Amino acid sequence: MNALDRLVGTWDLTMHHTSTAEPIRGRETYRPILDGAFVEMHRVYHHPDFPDAIAILSETRSHTFDVRGVVRTFDHRLTDTGWASERPSGDEAFAQRQTVTFTTPDTADGTGEISHDDGRTWKLDFTIHLERVSTDARPDPGVSRGG
Repeated sequence: MNALDRLVGTWDLTMHHTSTAEPIRGRETYRPILDGAFVEMHRVYHHPDFPDAIAILSETRSHTFDVRGVVRTFDHRLTDTGWASERPSGDEAFAQRQTVTFTTPDTADGTGEISHDDGRTWKLDFTIHLERVSTDARPDPGVSRGG
């Protein structure tokens, strides 16, 4: 068992983002691929302003692809207690980082921050709460945008 195994299953998410007053809800499903060497993540948001995405994760890096065609690579540290991810601004106008802690085996809470000066100063971008609703690693075909 590796640290990626801790993510496997389906998680409901509630995010409070600084760009909107209402909570953003969605779902993430993680499943092992390539004999468990990587984990594939599918994310669906129930809000039109937040892009659905997929990602391929290793224990030290993730590559995220969203419906707008945006591709981002994050370095991360994944442990049994949570994870921390960060990416420099690169070709974009901002850098991002996120820290998430497992509060129980099936819940996690985290914060995301954004930097517009290549990581010299950071400000809160969002908070997130994740709750595992299934340990089944298959994506839920019934989940779709808007509900």
